Parts: sequence; structure tokens; C-alpha cells
Amino acid sequence: MPARVMGIMGATAVLASATSVSNAAVVVYDNSAGTFWWYSGVRPFGDPETPGSFLDITQPPTQTGERRPGTMGKWYRPNNASNEPGTRFLDAETGVQTARTNNWVDIYWKDAIFQAMPTRDYEPTEIVTAADNWRDQSTYFWHHPWDATFDVGTPGIGKDAYLGVRVKMTDNQWHYGWIHYLNYMTPVAWAYETEANVPIQIPVPSPSAGLFLFMMGLGLRSRHRSS
Repeated sequence: MPARVMGIMGATAVLASATSVSNAAVVVYDNSAGTFWWYSGVRPFGDPETPGSFLDITQPPTQTGERRPGTMGKWYRPNNASNEPGTRFLDAETGVQTARTNNWVDIYWKDAIFQAMPTRDYEPTEIVTAADNWRDQSTYFWHHPWDATFDVGTPGIGKDAYLGVRVKMTDNQWHYGWIHYLNYMTPVAWAYETEANVPIQIPVPSPSAGLFLFMMGLGLRSRHRSS
């Protein structure tokens, strides 16, 4: 089992409640049972896209995966030319963004170099803030042009990664959060801060950081499915 998963087993989780959010709270949703599955959409060059499911970090794993403002899609784009890699990337609908790296990364492919700012992989205890490099789209995996699996390629994030996310809610202000992302495809948990413009710690801050409404253990485990 990945070290980060082991590191947060038994951590506390906060579930949504009807209590007013005038008191700041960190809301954490546990998707370790795979209730919500984040299916990749396919977006070929020049062909109609095939949408997958869309993740809303402010909603529990029972969400429908509907594509709408405030949700994020996970996409696969094959490449028509064999001299350029295919990509997996996160693409946000209106009102949500992911954090990318601040520095350009060299991607080596068939004796050529491609530069990109891939999805940022946060370390535990890091803080997701307004100062991060926020974009509507970020790439997290490069692979053979027509290979839809993760058997070969160059990952932009670790297999066990924390991603920074921010979303605009009904107050039309940014709320910061994170997604715990496993095997380049599986969201095992996600969280957001109910108070606007307040940074959030990864993976779970101490109880003094917010009002904890309901406590339960996080028992996270790896699941394997094709995307």
C-alpha cells in the first residue's frame, strides 16, 4: 500500500452538514470504497469528444458525475502523429481550477523535447494557497500516441499524489481544496475549505484549524480499474 495512504489511515474526516458555513470548516469526503468513479473522457484532435464523469470536490462520493460549472473532467487525448506523445490531462469547467508546477518540465519523446507545466503533486503538510500556479487545464501523464493505458509513458505526478484544487461556490469566491489521487486515475478522497480565500493544509489539518462537524476514520485502500 502506498506510503501516503498508510500515512492518513485513521485520520479524521469531516462530512457535510446543514450547519451554517459562517464558521470555517474543512470538509473531507472519503471515496475509498470507489462510490464515485472518475471516468476519463476522450478528446481526439478533429473528432467529437466522448465525455467521462466530472468531479465536484464540494459534493460527496454519491454525486452523479454530471458535467456542469464547478466540476472537473479527466481527459485522454491521443495524438495523430507518432512523433508526439498522447496526454492525460485535467480540464476544469467554469469556476474551478487545478494547480500546476511553477517551473517548466522537459518531456523527452523520440529524440525531441516538449516543455510543459504539469499538474503539481503536493507533499503532505503543504498548504494550498492563492499564490499557487492556478490554471483551467493541466497535464499529468504522457504516453504512446495511441496507448489508452498507463503501461508505458512519463507521469507528471506520482502514483499516489495530492492535487491542489480551488472552486467558486455560491459566494463567487475561491474556496481551496485538494484531491488525493491514486494510480494516476482514482480519487480516494477530496476536501475543501468552507470559508472563502482561506488556505487549506494537505491532507487533513488539526481540529483547531476549523469547526469539525462529524468525525469518522479514513480507511483508504488502492483500487485497480481501467480508465
